[in-house]
Amino acid sequence: MTDILKTKYGAAIFLFKGKEVYLSQRMWNQLHFSNMWQCIHGYVSGDYERYADAAVRIVKAETGIELTVARLSYIKSFMLSNEFYYTYFVHLKENEEPRKPTAKDLTLRSAFTSFPLERAASLPVVPGLEKMLKKSLSTLIRINTPPIIEDRNAWSCMADYD
Repeated sequence: MTDILKTKYGAAIFLFKGKEVYLSQRMWNQLHFSNMWQCIHGYVSGDYERYADAAVRIVKAETGIELTVARLSYIKSFMLSNEFYYTYFVHLKENEEPRKPTAKDLTLRSAFTSFPLERAASLPVVPGLEKMLKKSLSTLIRINTPPIIEDRNAWSCMADYD
């Protein structure tokens, strides 16, 4: 059972470009989930930061990409050990790419790499993310077209599938 007082709250963000997703690999020396692939994630700052605002802040800090809350599409929340995450999807514009990692970033994770969803769904990912990747893959196959960048409705149907 999870102690609610020790729970950390955060946001996990998948960046998509067409039918590809950006992931980074945790370094071999990480205490938890070493060498596994992950999406962008981080914790809510303070007691009053909204999850969506945290997601925007985290994406900018880790990738250099500036977003607005309106570009986030909420998909689902999940619990991982004593961490609770709201998960969002963002469709990148043609000219948006994650920046190269700093030396400090490289002590924790690799550069963000773009994978076709079929390939990403078969990678060893941090627990909890495999279901989200498979859900993304089935939705993209079902709609059979790349989602429109600002169209939040294209992803709203994903929340109905588990």
